[in-house]
Amino acid sequence: MKRSSTDRLLTWNFLRMCIAHFLLFASLYVTLPLLPLLVEERTGSAAEHGVWIYGAFAAGMLAVGPFHAHLGDEFRRKLVFVWSLLLSSMAVMGYLYADSFWQMVLLALWQGAGFALAVVGSLTVAIDITPSHQRSAGNLLYVWMARMGMMVGAWGGVWLYMLFGPQIWAYVAAGLSVPAMLLGAGVYLPFRAPIGVPVCTMDRFLLPRAWVPALGLTMLSMVAGLLVPLLATGDECPLMALGLLALLSVPLTRLFVRLSHHCQRGTANATCYLSTEVGVMMGMVMAYRETDAASLHRDAVCWGILAMLFFVLAVYPYFRVKKVR
Repeated sequence: MKRSSTDRLLTWNFLRMCIAHFLLFASLYVTLPLLPLLVEERTGSAAEHGVWIYGAFAAGMLAVGPFHAHLGDEFRRKLVFVWSLLLSSMAVMGYLYADSFWQMVLLALWQGAGFALAVVGSLTVAIDITPSHQRSAGNLLYVWMARMGMMVGAWGGVWLYMLFGPQIWAYVAAGLSVPAMLLGAGVYLPFRAPIGVPVCTMDRFLLPRAWVPALGLTMLSMVAGLLVPLLATGDECPLMALGLLALLSVPLTRLFVRLSHHCQRGTANATCYLSTEVGVMMGMVMAYRETDAASLHRDAVCWGILAMLFFVLAVYPYFRVKKVR
């Protein structure tokens, strides 16, 4: 029997959100690896001091997450994605006009908050427009788009910096957000009446049952973060690390989803995404405290070995006991 268009995964609405999701991550990673250098140029602070920017970004991501489910319940879900991405883009442009270190920190806090809401909003919309029997396949394709956006954005941002200096990429990052917002705004979602979600809840944000895999994924993502600054030197290891992280995203997403109960698929996905971003930023914080490529390679190998041991000795046994799917 021929399936109707509503049963297909690759509908035009889903493709819109896939492209928007790719652009969302490309926009972030055009900016993220080079923020300490921009701090140095705009404020005169040493690049090493710019690592506080990553802490502020992570704090913004974690601070707003518990409020997303309420926002998605009270307002149109695709508009939560669009407006959050707009706020994040405004913070990126604000970097070009900040003239003090603390202004940069506040902008990073703002950008992190907008990015986290946009990511969770994007996941929510994608799940809502995907037929229930296609959601596992949809999740895997969606995470692939995010990781490809991460790779393209990181490489593209460093390339732009090498050719045009440390400011042009801010315009590129903000520019990538525009088609993402337009694509998200054009998605059709049927009306859904509010169901009274609490103002603060971990639903659609963090899955407590997945804390052990989240820790392991954070450690693994630190390897890529440690190597990302080497993109500017022509080193191919960062792209290899990002590519490996992209390949591992599929089985890791399955792992997180299989730890979730009914109606927690979106929460599991958000936990997987946020663990990856926090790990990458922690790696970049450590990278800017090192002085040479050999030290970065050594640290990346050490953290990679620790992450693999943690997955074998802690994550896999935990998963065997706790999985529900």
